[in-house]
Amino acid sequence: MKMRFLLSLMFLCLLHVHPTLSGGYLLLEYRALLSVKSSINDPQSALSTWNASTSHCNWTGITCHPSSRRVTVLDISNLQLSGTLSSDLAHLRFLSELSVAFNQFSGAIPAELSSLSALRVLNLSSNIFNGTFPSQLSHLRFLSKLSVADNELSGAIPAELSSLSALRVLDLSYNLFSGTFPSQLSLLKNLQVLDLHDNYMIGDLPLAVTQMPNLRHLNLGNNLFSGRITSQFGQWKFLEYLDVSYNDLEGPIPQEIGNLTNLRELYIGYYSEMYEGGIPSEIGNLLELARFEAIGCKLSGEIPPEIRRLQKLETLFLQENALSGPLTVELGNLASLKSLDLSYNNFTGEIPASFAELKNLRLLQLFKNQLHGAIPEFIADMPELEELHLGQNNFSGIILQRLGRNGKLQLLDLSSNNLTGTLPPDMCFGNRLEILNTEGNLLVGPIPDSLGRCESLFDIRMGRNFLNGSIPRDLFGLPNLTHVMLQSNRLAGKFPIFSISRSELETLDISDNEIHGELPGWIWRLPHLLTLNLSHNYLETLDVNLNSPKTSSSLRIIDLHSNQLQGQLQTLPVDFRNNSYMLPANRVSGIRSLFFSRNKFDGTIPKSLCNGTFNALDLSHNQLTGTIPQCLIEMSKNITVLHLGGNNLIGVIPDSFSDYSCHLKTLVLNGNQLEGELPKFLGKCAMLDILDVGNNRIQDTFPCYLKNSDKLGILILRSNQFYGSINCLDADTTWSNLQILDLASNHFVGKFPIRYFSSWKAMMETKNKSEHIRSMYSRGGARGGLDFGLPYQITVRVTLKGLDLELVKILSIFTSLDLSCNSFDGHIPREIGEFEVLYALNLSHNAFTGQIPQALGKLTALESLDLSSNKLIGEIPHQLADGLIFLSTLNLSFNQLVGKIPQIKQFATFLESSFEGNIGLCDFPMKEKCIHEELGPSEESHLHSGNLIDWDFLSVELGFVFGFGIFIGPLIFWKRWRKCYYKHIDDIVFKMFPRAYIRIENHQRRAHKNQGRQARRNQGGRD
Repeated sequence: MKMRFLLSLMFLCLLHVHPTLSGGYLLLEYRALLSVKSSINDPQSALSTWNASTSHCNWTGITCHPSSRRVTVLDISNLQLSGTLSSDLAHLRFLSELSVAFNQFSGAIPAELSSLSALRVLNLSSNIFNGTFPSQLSHLRFLSKLSVADNELSGAIPAELSSLSALRVLDLSYNLFSGTFPSQLSLLKNLQVLDLHDNYMIGDLPLAVTQMPNLRHLNLGNNLFSGRITSQFGQWKFLEYLDVSYNDLEGPIPQEIGNLTNLRELYIGYYSEMYEGGIPSEIGNLLELARFEAIGCKLSGEIPPEIRRLQKLETLFLQENALSGPLTVELGNLASLKSLDLSYNNFTGEIPASFAELKNLRLLQLFKNQLHGAIPEFIADMPELEELHLGQNNFSGIILQRLGRNGKLQLLDLSSNNLTGTLPPDMCFGNRLEILNTEGNLLVGPIPDSLGRCESLFDIRMGRNFLNGSIPRDLFGLPNLTHVMLQSNRLAGKFPIFSISRSELETLDISDNEIHGELPGWIWRLPHLLTLNLSHNYLETLDVNLNSPKTSSSLRIIDLHSNQLQGQLQTLPVDFRNNSYMLPANRVSGIRSLFFSRNKFDGTIPKSLCNGTFNALDLSHNQLTGTIPQCLIEMSKNITVLHLGGNNLIGVIPDSFSDYSCHLKTLVLNGNQLEGELPKFLGKCAMLDILDVGNNRIQDTFPCYLKNSDKLGILILRSNQFYGSINCLDADTTWSNLQILDLASNHFVGKFPIRYFSSWKAMMETKNKSEHIRSMYSRGGARGGLDFGLPYQITVRVTLKGLDLELVKILSIFTSLDLSCNSFDGHIPREIGEFEVLYALNLSHNAFTGQIPQALGKLTALESLDLSSNKLIGEIPHQLADGLIFLSTLNLSFNQLVGKIPQIKQFATFLESSFEGNIGLCDFPMKEKCIHEELGPSEESHLHSGNLIDWDFLSVELGFVFGFGIFIGPLIFWKRWRKCYYKHIDDIVFKMFPRAYIRIENHQRRAHKNQGRQARRNQGGRD
């Protein structure tokens, strides 16, 4: 009995452990797989076969051993699954391949996978796994392929992976791994593929990889590696792919790179901007090379002629370097070449004739070099050419008329050259042309009618030429057309009329042409139109058919300025409402910018404008009347630019009582008939850059609430009725960006407290030339809150050099201070001399007294100076003439200046009108000569050194007048006549002999003072 029990027990154990004797193991794998499924979200029911009705070996993604029926492969990749990966996978003991790639699994990678001792392939790529890489997976000693690419794994790469001696593929790319590369991984002698692309690895480019002799694919790109590409990187015998791009590498490209004779793809650039030298000639040894990219790494010199040996090269990308010299003739020997990009370099000369042999070329990019000459004829005959970029060079001559006849041209960019003649007629032959850019040339003639039938076209740019004729009738009806840029040509005629069935048009710019007539209604119905710019034409009327739909809800920018449009704004077929519910989620709702300036619109400003959410609104220089709607000012919570200048608006400027913050950057109301006070809400506009309310009837004191507007750059209050002092501008004033201050023609009084204005940095700081250039091209167009990519500019009016000018582009290098025609008094503050970059200074028609400060000579950038009609005395400082070397306009007239006019530098060029009304000034350009030039040396010295007057200098006329006065002695007894007589004589003497008169006066003052002192001494002595 006991023996029978033992035998039964042994039999049960055998059934449990031997697969051929029991199905227990099948039950275990079956339950493990169901557990795995329970943690998976399966929206597409891809795992619907995983149920009890069938054998698990028939389930989706399961492969079993044919005899043992154990699960050997689990591949559920690319099934749109999500959830977590169950640790119960560890029960699949005989699993050799596990792949869950291209799903959305998240969470940590289960460390229990290390129990799958038979595993050879583990592919967890393209999911959302996070956390660190489990070092326990280093126990999988038979693993040959490990890929966790494209996840969110972080931390260091475990050094324990070095124990995976059978590993041939290790792909850790597109994760968040950081730290240095473990040197222990050099033990992976069988590794053939190592991919670390797009992580955050640091340290020198790892030499450990050079000790992996069997590498065929090495990708270290897009990390934070530094250092150099060392000579050891040329010792692999089998390497076919090498990528070290997008790192912070330096030094030269080693010559040993030429030893990689099996290399097929080489990527060394992409903004490793510290490479030294050029392309080594040994590159010609890479006879198997099919693709070579060295982009944006500051390579210099010429392309080595040895490159001709690369007969298998299909792609050569060397753009964005500093390569120079003529284009290497040997490039024409690359018979297999399909793509050549040498753009953004410094190549010179012409396109070599050898390029005619590149019969397989599909892409040719020579954009932005210094190439010149005519475009060779053979370019038009390249049978496979699809993309041609020759823009921003100095090519001349005509555009090849056969261009496009190969029927394969998809992109043509000839922009910014000196090309002449007409456009080729067959550019869209084959109907494959998508992008056409010929802007910035000297092209003439009409736009080919064939483009109106080019249904593949979606981007056409022909601006800044001399094209004429009318716009092809069917151009705007092309089904794929997205962008049309025809600005700055001589296109004439009227808009074509057609019915819209389907349109993808987003940008339409026909500005600065000669289009006239009616603006058709179909423009407002373009469903995807974002930007409409028809400015600077001769459009006269609008299609205001009230039965037609109003503006497309997509439209964001409308620019119709500088036309001849007339009527009232209420009649425009434009819907200003915020139609956010009608737009896709990625689009901004409603019209954002509206430019209707310089037309003939009349009537009042419609309140319907207040329904919009504008960033910019310009209705200036029309014939608008009435008052400014209160609701328009309330829009300051959204609007950044409001320009209503040059109209006939009346009434007060409304104040805003909104609790919202003010986003206004530009407010221009110049040239209206506005009155009342300046609204106080402007003090809340922290971003205010331009405030121009000049030429109105505003009656107010100086807006002291603006003194803390540290963004303020332009303040124009001229020609109003402002009054009082401006003493509120004190040491707390923060106008560091102020470059134009115009308070002219008001009623301001008192002293100008400029001693406090040490914060006016924009007028003080000396900028270098490069900063000036940057300001001209970058800040100029975006001043005051505009940055639309449009030719629109904010304008302000200033008075400069006696002329009323309109500044269309406000450069940061232009600085001006105009206090003229007020009642400022006191001395001219010498602190103005600190404004070293001041361009124009006008203090005329005030009551300034004292002498001209010598410190004004430090205004070395000054070009216009007007101090006329004040009460200035003394001589013209020599420092003024010596320092103002750029001065072109000077007015010191009608003061009380005396002495010799300096005859150096710019002062020698000014006319008498610059100094008239100063009876004490002498020498050129005045008619009066200075007295000291008529005296001998000894006499002049005597005058300067003696205390007595030498009466020999007095003329006979003076003696006669005094003698005649004695002769008519009775007049002495008439006090009133006596005073008038003596005053008249003094004026005559001063006009005839100003210097002698002054010396007499000075002598009399000194004599009077001496008599007083002597009297006080005598009095003291008696005491």
